[in-house]
Amino acid sequence: MDKYTKPSFCGLPTAAELRANLDKSASSDARAQITAIFDEKTFVETGAYTKRGFSDFLNTEKSCEFEGVITGYGAIDGKLAFAFVEDASRMGGAMDERHAKKIVELYRLALSNGAPVIGIFNSNGADIFQGTSALAAYGKVMSVVSKASGVIPQIAFVAGKCIGTAAAVASMFDIVVKEESALLYVSSPALTGAQDAQDAIAAYTGSLDQCAGFIRTIVGFLPANSSVGIQCSDICSDNLNRMLGNLDFAGEALSTISVIADNGVFIELSGSYAPASVTAFTTIAGVKCGVVATSFAKNEGRITADAARKIAKFVNLCDSFSIPVITIVDSYGLAIDKENETRFAPELAKLATAYASSTCPKITVIAGHAIGAAFVLLGSKSLGADLVYATDSSEIGALATESGVAFAWDKYITEETTRDSLIEDWRASVSSPVNAASSGEIDDIISVNEMRARICSALLMLAAKGDASLTARRKILPL
Repeated sequence: MDKYTKPSFCGLPTAAELRANLDKSASSDARAQITAIFDEKTFVETGAYTKRGFSDFLNTEKSCEFEGVITGYGAIDGKLAFAFVEDASRMGGAMDERHAKKIVELYRLALSNGAPVIGIFNSNGADIFQGTSALAAYGKVMSVVSKASGVIPQIAFVAGKCIGTAAAVASMFDIVVKEESALLYVSSPALTGAQDAQDAIAAYTGSLDQCAGFIRTIVGFLPANSSVGIQCSDICSDNLNRMLGNLDFAGEALSTISVIADNGVFIELSGSYAPASVTAFTTIAGVKCGVVATSFAKNEGRITADAARKIAKFVNLCDSFSIPVITIVDSYGLAIDKENETRFAPELAKLATAYASSTCPKITVIAGHAIGAAFVLLGSKSLGADLVYATDSSEIGALATESGVAFAWDKYITEETTRDSLIEDWRASVSSPVNAASSGEIDDIISVNEMRARICSALLMLAAKGDASLTARRKILPL
């Protein structure tokens, strides 16, 4: 029998050794990402001495490596934020028990301080030598991310490899940002044949500097936590009563958002995913809000299964942090095809649930068309909208005008009564905004010219919504 030899392990590093290690890794990708996102010299590392928990069965020259994740806190435009950064230069950024422990501890600090977390993903996967302990580490991270959901903002930055279970972890975050050359997939494209299959979860894709700028902007826009409430500025740099003139948006949602936003500034999320439906953050009348808008110029603004999911997640995010939702409707209803039909029912259910269950202020403007399910699902009063407006040229109904005439009035077509005249009559009566308003489902009919001013007024009126529970301390007796 061979003589047993006890593996040799490195002792704890001295402060000088730690500093040397940090200096050595100062030029690593992880450090560059921290530098790009946080205000200069504000990032403070936590758990800096944590070493990799090597298995007793593995004794290599790298057994003295520091843990493959950097955790800490700092300032982003002066605002407190926490971050964990997987460092591929340390043990490949592999997930293990101590990796998860550092992240869990970071979340404890972030939740107790009510501040956002940025997770930067770049890992070769789990430490296979730790077996089930490494797999359980993913579960621990998933658990803490889930508990923080809706309490503090969470932004995932896929900066390198984010593969397998890690892709699911990143997807649990509120907003996912992806560096353009990063790898994001559950199963290898070499096995599935599906390239960039998970890219749809990314709200933004760009270079390191572009992604860092986007993250800084989002952190500045979102509240620190769910208890902050509606964010209003005391001073609005744009005219609250600014008129728009007789604009023709040409069915483009981005054009509509640009003219109603303060100074035309907004931040679009997931622009390449279901592009006929736009989701964006902006400020209107000094109130930070989210905007959902459909582009009639793209497939008649029809709602697809992807669009329903995109909008539902966005509305849910806004509601979690008391961000008012403005919905601009210009849609002919649902997309009708085999691909969408196989997924439609549950995705439409999620969309309806997102609007119906949200308690944040909700304002809807029918800017063009609101046909069929689009009228119901996109912020209708029946689903809980506080105020619904329609422009005086809008078309609202169960069917598009041409379809309605073909379905119900074809029998009235004669030599004297043409289809065009019936279409004109239908548009002036059955699908007119006046007819919709008569049912009480529209609060007012407005011109395009006054759209921004009306939204500003409504937002300021609703700004106190949910701030307090209006319960009477006692009833006032009549004289």
